[in-house]
Amino acid sequence: MSAKIMNVDNEIKGAFFDMAHTPSVVFDKNMVFLDMNEAAISTLNIKKSDFIGKSILEAIPYLEGTERLEAYKNVIKTGKPISLDEISFYTDDKTFVFIVRAFKVGEGLGVTTLDITNLITTIDKLKATQNNLQIVNKNLKLKNKELEEFSYVAAHDLRAPLTNMQSLFGMLESSNAITDEVKPIFDKLKYVGKLMCDKLKALNNVIALKSNLEDKKEKVIFKEVVAKIKAIHSEKIVTSRAIIKEDFTALPTINYNPVQFDSILHNLISNAIKYKHPRRKPIIHVSTHLENNKPVLIIKDNGLGFDTSNGKSKVFGLFKRMHTHVEGLGVGLYIIHSIIVGNGGQIEVVSEENKGTQFKIYF
Repeated sequence: MSAKIMNVDNEIKGAFFDMAHTPSVVFDKNMVFLDMNEAAISTLNIKKSDFIGKSILEAIPYLEGTERLEAYKNVIKTGKPISLDEISFYTDDKTFVFIVRAFKVGEGLGVTTLDITNLITTIDKLKATQNNLQIVNKNLKLKNKELEEFSYVAAHDLRAPLTNMQSLFGMLESSNAITDEVKPIFDKLKYVGKLMCDKLKALNNVIALKSNLEDKKEKVIFKEVVAKIKAIHSEKIVTSRAIIKEDFTALPTINYNPVQFDSILHNLISNAIKYKHPRRKPIIHVSTHLENNKPVLIIKDNGLGFDTSNGKSKVFGLFKRMHTHVEGLGVGLYIIHSIIVGNGGQIEVVSEENKGTQFKIYF
């Protein structure tokens, strides 16, 4: 009865060996090939007769003197199975890479493998792609730095002749050399010269800001920043009868670059006062709360508002202005957007003409 059971067991084991998807071979105690399954034959595209009865070194001569061969012998000697990663097997036209499991079978050795050739090839390609991307990224950073330096130098150097031109305009005006006939043209030239100087100065500020986005952060207290802005704009607040309502209960502080944070709040609050509605006193709400455990700052006003039907992203464009009836360059919102995005956050705007605007900042 026991012999019959053993025959059944051997048949089951043989079936598993032959039908397995992974290449497997069996050696005797002298490392001579006894058998190999169909997966080994089809995967490696070899003939079983070329291996059966041959020693491992006759069939695979490059294993002589290797640690791998010694490891196989040690499995037969000790009975302790081993696993080997990224083992290469060479045929006439291809190199295979396997993960190998070696274990004792009777007095001999069983070796089962997992073909990872395609996986290794894919990984190598990904590594090559990653290396190329790192090189491209490094080159892009260098190019961006060169462009920033060029932009700064160009903007800086252009300011000098424009400033000189404005001085010459002043000298002409003070010498009474401007006739009434050319006075309108002269005034336009002065205005254009001043506008160009202001824009170049703004560009320099933007370039300086972008090059310092990674400055160290520290604890910033919302209430203190708003108090400072109120002091700076005290005259405008009194004149416009502006009311600034604050609520920082949910989040009184934040870890941020203090100069950059001052710039964000200063621009948004001063804009809310500047673009107030002519028929009502400005009411500005500044508050914080947590949304999905992330800090959010909201600045809401009841001012002029603006049309966002052409795309909200254009609001933050450089030199983009929503209203032209008051002096401005259209740089403030661009700077705010650059700071917030540069620090990994985002800013959203909701606005309606003659009703007001709300900015929502996710830090």
